[in-house]
Amino acid sequence: MFLSRKKDNVNKSDIRTKEGFSALYVTYLDYVFYVCYSYTEDEIVSEEITSELFSKIWERREDLHQQTWEKDSWKNYLSKAAKHRVYDYLRSKKREAMHLSKVASEVDKNDNTTEKEIFFSELAEQVSYLTNQLPPRCKEVYQLSRDGGLSNKEIAKRLLISDNAVKKQIAKALNYLRENLEDYKVPKRATST
Repeated sequence: MFLSRKKDNVNKSDIRTKEGFSALYVTYLDYVFYVCYSYTEDEIVSEEITSELFSKIWERREDLHQQTWEKDSWKNYLSKAAKHRVYDYLRSKKREAMHLSKVASEVDKNDNTTEKEIFFSELAEQVSYLTNQLPPRCKEVYQLSRDGGLSNKEIAKRLLISDNAVKKQIAKALNYLRENLEDYKVPKRATST
């Protein structure tokens, strides 16, 4: 029912072409956004996830084109992919909250709590800022590793790259963070765990 007039055109389109991909995008953009929003209840996050999902489809269009698509296959595929990305996002937010809680409890045990909280808050903001400055693939690998808790093999499988490429991207991200966090006197071990 959701934009059903366009389904047949999408299923018959070659998504390797701009026209075919555009048909897929126009047909399912609102649907994917709705799926994401129904879980996150956050428009900005839902827009980001939707945008990332369609970007991935464009990047993987050759692989996806080779699959046989039945009626409603795109809708099902996009629904599952959107839910998977939302779960990754929610899982990373949960891990981040747990990590911040753990660090906050450690800070509470020490003197100068206010000073340390300010320091930690500034450090967390700086790490977030620096992470967003990483090249897209490097950022994606780093976030899947650190925020998503995925192993190198899981990341390699998900992104269709080698384990060695994953290791290089993580090392690149950690080196970049280390170099740019020198003012915070973060020990090497703190950024590599």
